[in-house]
Amino acid sequence: MTGTYLIRIRNIILLILVQSLIFNRIHLFGYATAAVYLIFLLKLPRYTSRNELLLWAFIMGITIDLFGSTPGINAAAATLLAFVRNPILESFIQKSNPEDLTPGIPSMRFGGYMSYATICITIFYTALYILELFTIRYPMTLLIGVASSTLLTILFILVTEKFSSK
Repeated sequence: MTGTYLIRIRNIILLILVQSLIFNRIHLFGYATAAVYLIFLLKLPRYTSRNELLLWAFIMGITIDLFGSTPGINAAAATLLAFVRNPILESFIQKSNPEDLTPGIPSMRFGGYMSYATICITIFYTALYILELFTIRYPMTLLIGVASSTLLTILFILVTEKFSSK
């Protein structure tokens, strides 16, 4: 049990460093920014409690906010994602799957995992951009930002899945 938490802490530190030092500085076409740290939240096992998810999400989000000088928008969006993650995950897995199922392409098949990840990431980016813009007066800016960032993050998730399955 302790070993699991140490591995999770190591993964969080690695993802936060990669996000803060590399991905937060890349804005494709002025809109798309990948949030690779979401991989951690998406890949937590099925049995992970909502409280534990909320805690991990808030810690990761607030740390990204501290490095990026953003006033809590990553923490809020990641916490929202953690709040809705389990019901979304349950809708894409079969009841016969084991309790300790780790979401991924091998365990959920390609279509199921991509649907689960796309919905979760879209929710995250919608909340993030609404909080960042603090208005919905510019729906095209919101739509372009959410769509492009979601697609870019999904691309990195696919790359990660490809390398982690080997």
